Amino acid sequence: MAMRTTLKHAFASFSVGFVLVSSVVSIDGAAQSASFAELTSTDMRNQLHSDQFTLIDVGDNRLPILISLSEQPITKGVILIIGDADMPLGRQDSLSHVAKYLPSIGWTTVVMPSLGLSLGPNIALPIESSDTQAVNDKAVDNKDSNNAQKANEDDVAIAVAEQASKNSINEKREDTVAHRINSSSIVPAISEAALVVYSQEVEAYLAATLTYMEMTMGHRIVVSQGITAATITKLVIDRDALMQQIDTLVINNPYWPIRKLNNKLPMLIAQTSIPVLDLVSQWDNSWSKQTERTRRIKARTELKQVYRQADIIGQPLDQIQMQYIAGQIKGWTTYLGW
Repeated sequence: MAMRTTLKHAFASFSVGFVLVSSVVSIDGAAQSASFAELTSTDMRNQLHSDQFTLIDVGDNRLPILISLSEQPITKGVILIIGDADMPLGRQDSLSHVAKYLPSIGWTTVVMPSLGLSLGPNIALPIESSDTQAVNDKAVDNKDSNNAQKANEDDVAIAVAEQASKNSINEKREDTVAHRINSSSIVPAISEAALVVYSQEVEAYLAATLTYMEMTMGHRIVVSQGITAATITKLVIDRDALMQQIDTLVINNPYWPIRKLNNKLPMLIAQTSIPVLDLVSQWDNSWSKQTERTRRIKARTELKQVYRQADIIGQPLDQIQMQYIAGQIKGWTTYLGW
């Protein structure tokens, strides 16, 4: 009898443990299947009151934006701020933090949480030497990506890593690999097709946000970072009806993690017909650093009318630096006569 009771208790304990483990697995699975935009929306709804954000329709989705109204009697216009792909709002180097300093000088700010980008297996390479132009293939684990990836994605990553280790030391894989962007993170490999899809998503997001803010008079400024900054620059070149609403761009750390596309970025910036403020710092990633000087030179040689490259001097982007960037934007708009 005592043995039977003990077995019942053991089975009950095992059942409870199994249910708990199953629940955790189910939650992880749901997190994996959710898009970055969905996760961001969920986080904002959980962390903010309903009156602190606004949901707008973007295609079949409802995405959140954070609006801070101008604190001056006459509003200068709207500043839209969107970070790099897959950049959480709370990250220290997200330019979303600049939004708090701009309403006091007459700007209504709209923070647009970053969109997700479908990324491939993570392959990091040493920064390419300017002398030898040699690239050493080296596969590494992505410590900053999701620790809980699907089994088939893990298999693909392992297969790519094993193949990369067999390649010749002089073989160049410019279209499918990415450089380490700083000491703690890696830009994943990405395809051109993924960038095209991302461009369409960013354009739809901008269109919906501009339409929602159309009743606010004044100028329209877009502040963006990273892949998003490069993507919006390309959209400005296309000059469709949407982009004609934008009066100036403020870009920080612009890049594409595909070399042949990244090399075209300086010319694209030089060909934009609207003013561009290009914010650079020693903390920009290697992709952006590779074109930093060329962006400045192309703007001069292609006779771009209004371009300024401003250096963010000092420590990595933090709250103090955000105030400095807000000052740069204020100086830029004052220069433009706004």
